[in-house]
Amino acid sequence: MNGAPRGGAGRPAALPGERCPPRFAIRDVGQETVEVMIMAIVRWDPFGEALRMQRDMDRIFARLGQAEARDDDIAWMPKVDVKRTGDDLVVRAELPGMKAEDVDIELTEGVLTIKGVRTSEEHKEGEGWLIRESSYGAFERSLTIPEGVDPSGITASFSDGILEVHVPKALEAARPKTTRIEIGNAGTQ
Repeated sequence: MNGAPRGGAGRPAALPGERCPPRFAIRDVGQETVEVMIMAIVRWDPFGEALRMQRDMDRIFARLGQAEARDDDIAWMPKVDVKRTGDDLVVRAELPGMKAEDVDIELTEGVLTIKGVRTSEEHKEGEGWLIRESSYGAFERSLTIPEGVDPSGITASFSDGILEVHVPKALEAARPKTTRIEIGNAGTQ
């Protein structure tokens, strides 16, 4: 088979998780010619499908954001992690190349919003990008926090391009409160 990948009729074999296009074969059966469709059986990978769908959605939303971008800036969305520490929530945002004064944090009606603008380097005479994968422009990320959180207790720190917002007692505020009601005698006055 001269070392070519298996797929028949000069077609490459499918990679794991890919679907093969149907192939047709012509066979003579007695006096009739029959066209038979041959299909490859491929194992379905639900996690691969979910990852492909996520990449497609990221591409769609990235294109939507580019329409709002100014000049040659490309809209971007910083990565955000939220972790639990006891009853507290810690929100971490990756903001490389930014300073604390470039970022605003607000709490409005239970919605924590982190927003800012990441500016690109100034273009210098005699320089030009060969490859440019960094994204710049305005961003805004919003997260709903539980009702009952005291806004005055929320703190933030910024170090080495990482913003960390500490929301104390957020999970405690999210727990359902149960109040026991005593039953009194309805017949006594």
